[in-house]
Formats: sequence, C-alpha cells, structure tokens
Amino acid sequence: MSKEENIPKAAAIYNFWSGFGLDTYEENSVFDIDGVPDFPYLTYEFSSSSFGTSIPLSCSLWYRSTSWVAINAKVKEISETIGDGGVILHCDGGYIWLTRSSPFNLNTGDSSDDMVKRAIINVNAEFFTTN
Repeated sequence: MSKEENIPKAAAIYNFWSGFGLDTYEENSVFDIDGVPDFPYLTYEFSSSSFGTSIPLSCSLWYRSTSWVAINAKVKEISETIGDGGVILHCDGGYIWLTRSSPFNLNTGDSSDDMVKRAIINVNAEFFTTN
C-alpha cells in the first residue's frame, strides 16, 4: 500500500482542494482565524461516508474584485482537473471518486460588499475506502 493510500479521507479532500494555489480552509475552521482571510481563498465542506456510497460536497471560491474573470478562470481550472470522468483521491486503503455535480458552478456575491465574488462548486464524492 502506498503512502498516499494511507492518508485519512479528510486529508485527501484537503489535499485536493489545496492543490489550486489558494489558501484553503475547511468551511467551519475559517472562523477560527483572526479576521477574514486575505482574498482570494477557498473554503470546502468535509463529510465522509462508507464503502460504495456517494454524497454531495461543495467548495466556495472567494475573490474580491470588480470582475469575474479571475474567479471564473479558477472554476474552469477545477472543472478541467476533475474532468469528464472524475478524479481519484487515494486514501484509507482505497479511494474517493470525485465527479462534477449539477449544477457544477453557481456564481454569487456578498450582500455586504459588492466587490466580493463567490463561486460555489458542487461535486459528488463516492467512497471506496476500508473505513
């Protein structure tokens, strides 16, 4: 078994989302830091399940800009990384199969600051792990 297959599910999900060059926080831990993180950053949801089951997961990209160009480029990068067939995340003696969900992306903003751009990305995670 490779080192990659021995990492916990939570670490595999974190490693995937942190691979896009943005500061990355589990959505419940971002509130543990002092103040709001510097833009841009990514927050993600973590849940897990048992062998052969799938669950929806999401992440949010947070940018502060007058334009949607940069955030939409990052959405495209993530979409291309997942690809049409999904991506395999090795962990816990098996793997998680991440695929794009529908809708894959939803652009939204922040009612308190019209410069804040948020893209919500939806994926499906199917678990094929030993625990």
